[in-house]
Amino acid sequence: MIPHSHKFPLRTDFLRFRSSAKRVVSSVFTTHILSTSSPARLGVIIPKKVNKLATTRNYLKRLVYDTLWPQIKDQKMDVVVVFKPMSLKKTTSTKQLLLTDLHV
Repeated sequence: MIPHSHKFPLRTDFLRFRSSAKRVVSSVFTTHILSTSSPARLGVIIPKKVNKLATTRNYLKRLVYDTLWPQIKDQKMDVVVVFKPMSLKKTTSTKQLLLTDLHV
């Protein structure tokens, strides 16, 4: 997991951030990227429509944090990953799909 100080404050800054960030769309999620002068921050949004179980949503969130954070931690950018409202389960095929979309 990443340090709490490097998590993007979604509730306060997301609307302003979303209007000026560059978007990269994939089959499962949309990634918002904005270059800043401060250290890197990362946020992940997973709606309940993806899966009703919090354990599955937390698994997906940890998977994104664990794969993206090593790639951006030394850069000066804010990254927010917003999952599309599609049904995903906690399986190896879902993990492979996410890893290919994250370009790992």
